[in-house]
Amino acid sequence: MYNRSVICKVANNLRKKGYTLSAAFRAAWRLAKSKAAVKVAGVSKYNRQRAIDHLRSYTAECVQITLQRESRNTYDSNAIAVLVSVNGSKTYKMGYIPAAVAAILSGVMDKVTEIRASLQAITGGYYADMMSGLRLNLSI
Repeated sequence: MYNRSVICKVANNLRKKGYTLSAAFRAAWRLAKSKAAVKVAGVSKYNRQRAIDHLRSYTAECVQITLQRESRNTYDSNAIAVLVSVNGSKTYKMGYIPAAVAAILSGVMDKVTEIRASLQAITGGYYADMMSGLRLNLSI
């Protein structure tokens, strides 16, 4: 069952960010129904490509995704880090939610509710010189 109070709070928060009321409610319901998807930014930094290759050997159910607000990030005060662990092991920072999406979701995370994420797919990496990426499902 959906918590309509939380959906209304999320929609109101999106409305304050510039969405029309109907667009804000559509986006809030997409989040509630886990139909919002986003690609992870920054996966080419550090050893993240090797970590993504390691994730390929696990099913999506074994991979736990945690979103963590980084309001003190020097580059973006709306930053949302994507932390990944496999079967409850040590977490590893895989990148960030893209800045345009984080600008909207950071207010929801700060004022309304937490946002859950799950691994939708590992993309790319089909050839030796091709980068891999992560696509996440988001929900409230």
